[in-house]
Amino acid sequence: MNRYIKWLTVLLLIIAVLPSCAGKPEVGIKEDVVYDRPMPELETEYTLGPGDVIEIIYHFNPKPDTKEYIISVGDIVAVEFAYHPEVSRELTVSPDGTIVMPKKGPVKTLGLTTVQLQEKLEELYSKEFIDPVVTVTMIQYNRTIDRLKDAIKTAVRGESKISPVRPDGYLSLPVIPDVLAGGRTVPELREVVQGEYQKQVDNMTVSVLLEQMKANLVYIFGEVNLPNMFLMQQNWTVSQLVASAGGLKITAEPETVLVISRDKKRRPWARLVNLENILYDGDLSQDIVLNQYDIVYVPKSNIARRNIWVQQYIENMIPRSLISNYDLGGQAFGGTLIETGGTIYSD
Repeated sequence: MNRYIKWLTVLLLIIAVLPSCAGKPEVGIKEDVVYDRPMPELETEYTLGPGDVIEIIYHFNPKPDTKEYIISVGDIVAVEFAYHPEVSRELTVSPDGTIVMPKKGPVKTLGLTTVQLQEKLEELYSKEFIDPVVTVTMIQYNRTIDRLKDAIKTAVRGESKISPVRPDGYLSLPVIPDVLAGGRTVPELREVVQGEYQKQVDNMTVSVLLEQMKANLVYIFGEVNLPNMFLMQQNWTVSQLVASAGGLKITAEPETVLVISRDKKRRPWARLVNLENILYDGDLSQDIVLNQYDIVYVPKSNIARRNIWVQQYIENMIPRSLISNYDLGGQAFGGTLIETGGTIYSD
């Protein structure tokens, strides 16, 4: 009888304590609330990364070029010697930027104007002939534009080229060398691509469009149900990222969520977000807008850390043989277990 009185007393005590253990309600507002403060945001431009798909649109200008023409690969030039016709030739500029002249071999031609090439050949042959007179005439030119147009003529939307950023961060485009895109913004990439094409093609400009965004990544780990990296189609807030990660675990400490960003000078910048206030009060003014490559860490609560400490330094260090008689999981309290009709008694 005394045993049942003890159990009844314990049960009544538990019932009395349970309401206080429930804590505060899950939502802290009782009526509609409007907050005037905006969400904090770090304004940074999107930087390109591996997997991003870039479209280069080419704009050819039909207006006459007022600059002197620069000889490029594939051009055909006529080199004529006034008093030595046997040396005159029609030559094609080879891929290495040279033409092969009689008795002199390869002569560097790429990047020169016709006048500069004439002067170079007159000086080169001055040891062979007395006061040689050379005339250089363009037979076929702008061959680079022809090759470029051939490379982009199959584009669905006209004269453009769609190319993904490779894992090494580089972009492969027709005619010009590979261009580093990773770590650059779209305007920065356009400036670089435009500069490379201007070295070889006159009367042309380019537009750079971000066709597919694959590097707008954020990372979350710690006490969430689905720690992972996530691709943002648009900038998320911390609460939106936590929701995408399956929400918080019961062991999470929502009041000190750590967000690590990079400022405009790419220096690490750490901030704390009180997710408890955001979800309890509905005040999104405290909800940080995330940027590309941000890292979010949700720490363990104090009681979760204490449980780990107890498990590591008490439970795991005491031999099982010493605590087997007091193992609550096995329902043993120091005596022999006797099961009768679904009820366990201890002697």
